[in-house]
Amino acid sequence: MKDSQQVFETMLNHTFDMLLIADQNRRVLFSTPNFNEVTGYSPEELRNMDAFTIVHPDDIEYMHNRHQNLLTTHQNSTVEYRMINKNGEVRYFECRTTPLPDTKDFLQVVSTRDITERKQMELELERHKNRHEVLQKSLKNFSYDLSSVMKLTDLEERLVKELGVTLPGSNPYILNTYPMNLPKLLVGKFETYTGKILIKIGEREKKPYILSLKANAIKEKMESIWLETLVHYTVMVFENLNMIEGLMNQLEAALKSKETPQWVLRMMFNLQEQQRLTLSSDLHDTVLQDQIDLYRRMESLLNRNDIEKEAKAQLKDIEQGLLDIIHDIRVTCNNLRPPLLRELGLVTSLENLFEHIQVTSTYKIVFTSEDISMLQLSEEQTITIYRIVQELLHHAEEHARANQIKFNLYCENDRLKMEYNDDGIGFDVLEMNPSNHHLGLTSISQRAQSLGGKVEYHSNNGSGLIANLELPITLKAL
Repeated sequence: MKDSQQVFETMLNHTFDMLLIADQNRRVLFSTPNFNEVTGYSPEELRNMDAFTIVHPDDIEYMHNRHQNLLTTHQNSTVEYRMINKNGEVRYFECRTTPLPDTKDFLQVVSTRDITERKQMELELERHKNRHEVLQKSLKNFSYDLSSVMKLTDLEERLVKELGVTLPGSNPYILNTYPMNLPKLLVGKFETYTGKILIKIGEREKKPYILSLKANAIKEKMESIWLETLVHYTVMVFENLNMIEGLMNQLEAALKSKETPQWVLRMMFNLQEQQRLTLSSDLHDTVLQDQIDLYRRMESLLNRNDIEKEAKAQLKDIEQGLLDIIHDIRVTCNNLRPPLLRELGLVTSLENLFEHIQVTSTYKIVFTSEDISMLQLSEEQTITIYRIVQELLHHAEEHARANQIKFNLYCENDRLKMEYNDDGIGFDVLEMNPSNHHLGLTSISQRAQSLGGKVEYHSNNGSGLIANLELPITLKAL
């Protein structure tokens, strides 16, 4: 009998899991040495202590309910919870409780395993994934909004707003003079000065345009990459807007009409497309590659045999989340610069766009087209029509509340024409202006005008929208 007891105690003292024996009132009667080491409490301190004394306060109620259920059902149960050791450190535990209802005081054997390292890894991966989602969404919204920015003051407002929201505590603002004792900055380059990051966006009227934000707001590499991409795009937009503003000031005295000259519009949209192409490349070469590297590391981790089934299932969910983010980044890159647009041609590219949009849209798309393969459409004309279609799809989704939209593309009298109509809520065309939720439709008109074409809108409240686009088939090079 004595030998059996010694063997039993030896097994308890050398088992991989930490063991605890408590009674129905949760009083600790026995604990293995490894449990004492992790908690920091000696066997004497633990003896007769309420086992829930070291449970994290946020988990107490849940553990009480679980314990009561165990007393009632007499069934084994497994749970994860947090424990606070004697030094105040929070540890994560996985425990399996086996009740012994036929024993005096209803003893319970608790087999516990420290899973702190695994939980911290899971939490870090989840936080990393969530942060990437925030940064990716930020870039997507920022790039989309800047495509409609026409003034430097609007650019500044949008930039400061995005930084303030995405980097809390960064306190961003614009300087128009160089700080004392600081050599002149290079455009787009980061300079740390007195606890701040200074980035020169450009110059305007011989004065610097410098973005300032707190350096400690950047806490990890992906945020630094995000900021570099944001600044790179902002610099290009700033330079283009500055140039356009200068041209417009020179022409202001000569222009009698409020309508923007065609060549200015055409140049502006060409510059925007070049910016979209550059941003798409930047996203693909930086953020997307980081995501793919993280996914491969996750995939390698999942192939390890020492990860438990439940943990592997949770990591699988995170892996799927990373795949979703990678997909979203690729979609964003494709939206910024549609792939193979020149190679596939306009009609096939539109068909692919409609097929993709139809999967998630709330409306039905009907597309008809004549054979226009004989037309020698320039890349500029092709991308313009493609962007106009994207704006109309955005209008249908965000404003029209349409159930069905129709596109018809055809050629007539040396003009390429496209008819669009939807069965949405419509609006009063006479009241259409950029500040009244019609910025996209105004942009469509400007795009058509930039290529010598026009768009006519027909709509009334409750009667949907009809848009008729005309573009000349031939166009002289800029």
